[in-house]
Amino acid sequence: MFKLEVKTFNVYRGTEILNRPNGWEGVPITLDFTEVEDKVDGVKIVKAGTPIDKDGKKTATDAVGILLSDVFEGRPIGTVLKKGYLNKKRVDEHAGEAIPEAVLGKLPMIVVEEDGKVAYKAEV
Repeated sequence: MFKLEVKTFNVYRGTEILNRPNGWEGVPITLDFTEVEDKVDGVKIVKAGTPIDKDGKKTATDAVGILLSDVFEGRPIGTVLKKGYLNKKRVDEHAGEAIPEAVLGKLPMIVVEEDGKVAYKAEV
């Protein structure tokens, strides 16, 4: 005879940071969680909208892209945006801070929009 066991768990759905769902481009990257302190349900997380450097770490200066969706330590592979239209309000609220202009200046294909208007675009 079999014993049926039921387990419940929370399913985490991240925040959508794109302002326009079409027209974005990204590349995969493995994140480095050694300096990460943010946690959700006791698990380390790097939040969508975070600037990421070439080594997979959060940065305020030398980003290669912006993290598209939340990434947890148990599965450290994410997508960094190289091109896309971001919703400023959602990025600021979810990531906890605005993307620094020093980062955006190095990502000319990332456009930040607010209330349907361009809030920031790097000069090329």
